[in-house]
Amino acid sequence: MTDIALFVKVSRGDIVKWDRSKIVEALLRETKIAPKMAELISREVERTIVNSKIKFITAPLIREVVNEKLIEHGLEEERKQHTRLGLPIYDVEQMMVYKNKENANVPHGPESTNLVLAESIKKQYALLRVFTPGIAAAHEKGDLHLHNLGMIDRPYCSGNSLEYIKRFGLNLPNAISIAKPPKHPEVLIGQMIKFSAALQGVFSGAIGWDAVNLFFSPFLAGIDDKQMEQLAQMLIFEFAQQAVARGGQSIFSDLNLYWEVPKHFRDVPAVGPGGAFTGNDYEDYVEESRRFASALFRVYLQGDAFGRPFFFPKPQVHITEDFFSSEGYEDFLRLVAETSSEMGNPYYVFDRKGTAKISECCRLSFKLEKSDFEDAKSPWKMRYSAVQNVTINLPRIAYEASGDDAKLFELLGERMRLVAEAHRLKRDFVSSLLGLRGSGPLGLLAMDLDGEPYFRMRRATFLFGMLGLNEMVQYHLGKELHESDEALKFGLKVIAFMKKEAEALGEVYGMRFVLEQTPAESTAYRLAALDLKHYNGKANGVVKGNARSGDVYYTNSTYLNVGVRMSPIERVKKEGLFHPLIEAGSLSHIWIGEARPNPDSISNFVVKTFKNTMNDQIAFSPEFTCCLDCGRRSQMEVKKQ
Repeated sequence: MTDIALFVKVSRGDIVKWDRSKIVEALLRETKIAPKMAELISREVERTIVNSKIKFITAPLIREVVNEKLIEHGLEEERKQHTRLGLPIYDVEQMMVYKNKENANVPHGPESTNLVLAESIKKQYALLRVFTPGIAAAHEKGDLHLHNLGMIDRPYCSGNSLEYIKRFGLNLPNAISIAKPPKHPEVLIGQMIKFSAALQGVFSGAIGWDAVNLFFSPFLAGIDDKQMEQLAQMLIFEFAQQAVARGGQSIFSDLNLYWEVPKHFRDVPAVGPGGAFTGNDYEDYVEESRRFASALFRVYLQGDAFGRPFFFPKPQVHITEDFFSSEGYEDFLRLVAETSSEMGNPYYVFDRKGTAKISECCRLSFKLEKSDFEDAKSPWKMRYSAVQNVTINLPRIAYEASGDDAKLFELLGERMRLVAEAHRLKRDFVSSLLGLRGSGPLGLLAMDLDGEPYFRMRRATFLFGMLGLNEMVQYHLGKELHESDEALKFGLKVIAFMKKEAEALGEVYGMRFVLEQTPAESTAYRLAALDLKHYNGKANGVVKGNARSGDVYYTNSTYLNVGVRMSPIERVKKEGLFHPLIEAGSLSHIWIGEARPNPDSISNFVVKTFKNTMNDQIAFSPEFTCCLDCGRRSQMEVKKQ
């Protein structure tokens, strides 16, 4: 057996002669196995292969045989360390041919195939190497959901400031060329788009930009209305048409906009062209800031060449108490409301009683603390991130508690402790990559142009998401959230418990744990389907959708049942009761279907929501029909002739 006439096709793209010592080397390199055991297993593998009479073998097949021997010797941990990540040929072909249904933002093409294949491998790696077997099992069983496993090597969402570009230009690690701070608004737009695309490559979620119209304003002095609208059009179209992000999708981007100058920016020296201070404060540029905000919404209202809405960048309009005493706010609010009625783009973010946030993604926001207001004096330092989102399957806890309050909260506490440990493991893994600095995969986030790395782990948050509160309460009490005061109060008790527990765990771990309404459209299906399979007798009565066709879901986060006819005012008030407990962001959707409400009605609704509810954000969501042939949009169903 010392001169076997057997050839091996190896992964590096070569065909070599059989050499048993390579097995020993791989086992010693990749596992903690003893040398004698490695030698024994290599001989057993060689014997098996020789006896098979095979003349040509691949390295992956050899690895499978080695893993079989490790199992036979009870070396399960070593088998995990030695395992090979990959996909069956059938699965790869399916991914290459058919569109990925998990992410509506990803177009179908070779780039999307690359994304799906890479994510599949990284998901396997994350569950095997980053998280413990207990956490991995909890995810796979559906006790909880670890979001963005396929992007385990990057943080989640980010909030950014244009001041960083204005001060330092486009100076990215490993870039072929470096750009100085911009001197013209068109250049600032170009650098903003390019930096967003680069950031999308190191974050798994949205790229949010704070106070965009305000920070643009020093570049807009003396520009007439026509030029202003051209710049607004350039900014929106450039973002919307950048099919360069993950898998060839548009950049998932958010623009935070203010009509008045927020208090924390009023006395801040303005950065102008060339990265130089203009000698004025941002409050001195309020006219330019307002004109640019209005121009942006005129572009949003027009839509693209076919009149379709721009899905990105999403405009986040911040409203404070000072908004209502600002000159011209009525006309601006009506313009935004008209855009809501026609296109559904705007999100209304309510910053009450001195609260300030950077909002992004579907509802995620970073609430500014005292130390953040200090950073506002140097706005380029205002950059924030959520590292990971983990969602807890609330209905399953109700099934397991079987109506026992004490058991329900005990199980919820156990799940939250599991989530906290998952966050610690993710933090440690991302920190290890950041520690490689410029030579590592997150070199962009490790760059240091202002005295500290761009990504600041000490300011990062870790999100506890929740799914199916409505169904949890429905199973536990027999009524949905909207059906009785008792059900609504119990739902509030659950979320209050989660908030208190997250804060306590944050103290233990020295991390910032906060609740977030999970953007969990695909997770809502996944966990509902798993519960129908494993808790069929209990889940059948509460899972929403059509169990026969498999089109099932849980109600997202703390929402009331979306299928129930209810006054929008009542829905916003009741859903808003949860929002003060959910620090990392909440949102209520006002579903307007095919209707086009009068902009004045929407304006009044926004004002009343701000003044009479505790709602954090609202958005008006219309329904559209888009022609697959010509691309044109209609807000009602149109049958093809």
